[in-house]
Amino acid sequence: MMMAGFVVALGGMFCFAASQKKQALLIFGTSPVHGWRRLAIIGGTVLLGLSAWLGVSVYGFGVGLVTFFAWACFAAWTVALTASWQRSKK
Repeated sequence: MMMAGFVVALGGMFCFAASQKKQALLIFGTSPVHGWRRLAIIGGTVLLGLSAWLGVSVYGFGVGLVTFFAWACFAAWTVALTASWQRSKK
């Protein structure tokens, strides 16, 4: 369950990165279209909400929230490292 929550949070963070012009250019190589940006923001919100629900439903409220924030922070760190790695390749 620990890996599933992290993967869902990572998908949400990648959706948020895809919704921003600079990060999308660094990670994916293309700039997002306006309709895709809105869809990526909604998708990122849904995925992070799903990750929070997953953490709370499995571990309880207190530990579940702490686990969710750990997943979200580690996912954001992974996206940031991916963006800097892609920048160094160019």
